[in-house]
Amino acid sequence: MNYKYITGKNLGLSDNSGWTEGTIMQDIYPDSSFVSGTGNTHSMKIIPKIKDQKVYAKYAFEKRFEGGPGLVHGGILSAALDDMMGYATVTHNLPCVTANLNVNFIIPTPVEREFELYAWVKDIDGKKVYTESVIQSKDTIHVESNALFIDLGVDPAAYFAPDKYYP
Repeated sequence: MNYKYITGKNLGLSDNSGWTEGTIMQDIYPDSSFVSGTGNTHSMKIIPKIKDQKVYAKYAFEKRFEGGPGLVHGGILSAALDDMMGYATVTHNLPCVTANLNVNFIIPTPVEREFELYAWVKDIDGKKVYTESVIQSKDTIHVESNALFIDLGVDPAAYFAPDKYYP
């Protein structure tokens, strides 16, 4: 596939990562997550899984996520891709947080239509983890995104404990 703003380079999963094709990933995030949380009544309830060495989800954005008339709000699209890329870092067993997120809205994304979301790790350079993602319908890309994540090097729950200061 040809991309406009991203490379499409995918590190893929290492043989010893422990992650396999078809694994559903949402249970690794808190139930309260706005994007994939199963216990949050307001959640988007995206269900990411591993497909073709990437994080993948099929999803139809509900009308409640509308920004402009009939179109998904850009912040919703950004949140979905940020979450998907966060899952991609997890497939490399790296607990990360987003440091920078770039989103390119190529063509409008209508509400109540099914899309495919893909995310993957492009490169790892020490604690810096570079990711990419897309929202597409068939072979038409609606949104491309890339992000820089920072590997925390520890369990995120311990890192962000209430008695700690945010970095």
